Amino acid sequence: MSLARRRPGLSGKSWKAATLLMGVVATGTQVVVLREALSAFLGNELVISTVLFSWLTLTGTGAWTARLWSRRISTRDIPLVVLGVVMLLPPLTLHALRLFPLLCAPPGSLLDVRVFIGGSVLILAPFCMLTGAFFPLLVRVATEAADVRAAASVYAWEALGSLLGGALFGVLLFDIMPSQDVLLYLSGTAGLCGVALALRARRWQAATVLGAGMVASAIAAHAMGGAYGGLALRYPGQTILEHTETPFGVLDVTRFGGQTSVFLNNVPLFVTDDVAGVEEEVHFAVVQRPVAPHVLIVGGNPVALSREVLKYDRSDVVCLEENSWLRRLEMKYLPFAPDSRVHLVQADPRAFMRTTDQRYDVVILVAPDPATIQTNRLFTAEALTSMHRILLRGGVLSLSLPSSEEYAGADARQLRAILLHTLQLSFAHVVLLPAGRDLFLASDGDVRTDIASAVHDAGIATAYVNRDYVQDDLLQERAQRMNALLQVPTPVNTDGHPVLMLAQIRYWLRFFALNAMLPVAAGIGLVAFVLLRCDRIAIGLMTAGSTGMILELIVIMIVQVAFGNVYKMIGGLVAISMAGMGAGAIAGGRMHITSHRYAALQGGGALAVLVAAHMLARMGESPVTGAIILGGCLVTGAFAAGAVFAFCARMRSGAQDPRVAVLYACDLLGGAFATLIVGPYLLPVFGVSSLAAGTATMVVIGTSISLTSPVWLRQRGYTLTGQL
Repeated sequence: MSLARRRPGLSGKSWKAATLLMGVVATGTQVVVLREALSAFLGNELVISTVLFSWLTLTGTGAWTARLWSRRISTRDIPLVVLGVVMLLPPLTLHALRLFPLLCAPPGSLLDVRVFIGGSVLILAPFCMLTGAFFPLLVRVATEAADVRAAASVYAWEALGSLLGGALFGVLLFDIMPSQDVLLYLSGTAGLCGVALALRARRWQAATVLGAGMVASAIAAHAMGGAYGGLALRYPGQTILEHTETPFGVLDVTRFGGQTSVFLNNVPLFVTDDVAGVEEEVHFAVVQRPVAPHVLIVGGNPVALSREVLKYDRSDVVCLEENSWLRRLEMKYLPFAPDSRVHLVQADPRAFMRTTDQRYDVVILVAPDPATIQTNRLFTAEALTSMHRILLRGGVLSLSLPSSEEYAGADARQLRAILLHTLQLSFAHVVLLPAGRDLFLASDGDVRTDIASAVHDAGIATAYVNRDYVQDDLLQERAQRMNALLQVPTPVNTDGHPVLMLAQIRYWLRFFALNAMLPVAAGIGLVAFVLLRCDRIAIGLMTAGSTGMILELIVIMIVQVAFGNVYKMIGGLVAISMAGMGAGAIAGGRMHITSHRYAALQGGGALAVLVAAHMLARMGESPVTGAIILGGCLVTGAFAAGAVFAFCARMRSGAQDPRVAVLYACDLLGGAFATLIVGPYLLPVFGVSSLAAGTATMVVIGTSISLTSPVWLRQRGYTLTGQL
């Protein structure tokens, strides 16, 4: 009698529990790692893509290399090894990711991107490579447990685990406890499951080792301080007043002496007592229309900004904030004084501007740099058109970018030229004034550039924006020189064509003397490696993996543009995608295999991408209906990817798990390529519609190549009902 039959607790159904928990914890770890990267590494779209690319590439590499050593592990030990790794490595990975930037750079400084990439790869490698290697190992266990569709079954159970992980981290537990604590509890659950399986099989030594690992993990988590771990090192000498996870990111409130600072994902939103910055934000704009101004301020420190606005006679101000968690912290820690002229509003800025009947003399936008889709959405032509709509005749819009006076290179000029030309689509006059920040003033009426004289004429008392500190002739000379440099042709920044985000990323990379095309070269090198080492069946699978990831990126991008944030929603989107993928793997493991069905599945993924891209322009009309359609596209594309994997596994590998490992790796590497190239590069350069059309073309080419494989040629004329 086989060991599998004598010990069903280990080799019978145990692989399902191990696979399920691996999917749950791996997805949770991925979500937490991405959120931590946003916070610890001042994340932009390239940082996010690099982390996800590293994750998928390392996981695929682990699966690829598993065939070299996987036979050395006994089948009966595999579930316990999987659960042990899932218990120990995620907390260690999280703690290492938190401490790494604090050990490699002084607090508050910008970590070199090369150090970040190298460090993140080293930190993620153990967990990612092992979880990738576990896939073919678990296929072995399932095969010995007499599962006739082992590869498709393991794929489906892992997808089900990812579905549960996405739901737990993105929806069910997000508002109950920090995601880091959820991850620790789920890792502990994996350890408990391992102990239970070991005890059931009377594996006393294994149970003892797993139990000791659980205790050590709990002690380490307590020593790291849970959700507050590393904050004292990140903000040395400061008192941590608040640390909370919100749908928009992680909010930290600190105090140093009498100064209070507010950070979102480690990026400072504002600090109290920044008198010069506040005066520039307000007076450069409001002094343009100084008589009884009705002012809208989006973002920023509402107390300090509104105080400056109220210096103008008969003025009133609306302070708009989309993050209700941030507004609660502002009310708690900032010195609010009730005033009937100040109105606090909590709403998504784009939705507010699209629907409000109010009109304003001045709109001041205080927003982070447009380095992500989420922040870029306030700088697009569509958003600026909405801002123009709510201005009174001759009203003024003010927004800003960090000062380029110290670095007015080609990338800095390109960034400002794009914003200038995008503003000029909606406003007759646009002026850039280089002060503490580069302030853009846009209006259909006249715009004064003699700011100090204008403030003096209005009789406003200021500490910095006055004739003692601001020299109008020098400011006008610098403004003329800067505006002349920006008269170059550039594309316009739109929702579907976020070129300003790409320009911001290029500008950011110049701080490290890095060429912006290096990630593109890495992605192309990855594809070349796979094409040289794999057969045509694997090329078709890589095509499906790339298509699924491109679809997910497009959906995430549209959701961010429409709803303003994806920090919380990403877990739900992952859950939707995994639900479709699991269903596809189950269906693909059962249906008859024909070339027509295979081509239809690949075409279904391409069609889902095209429909999703089409929804970008429709989201403003009916966001709820659009979200439902996007969810349907995500499920359809994921179903197609899962079914294609099941087809390829049944056709190409039989019961030979080394080939299953290669197919699984190709699926992941296709997604990795799309992650690195599409989000920060192809999408901004070509736009959503062209990207979708290009993806459909890629599917046609990849599917056609894969159908010329000898494996398919042997299939012509009959179908496979075969078993793995």
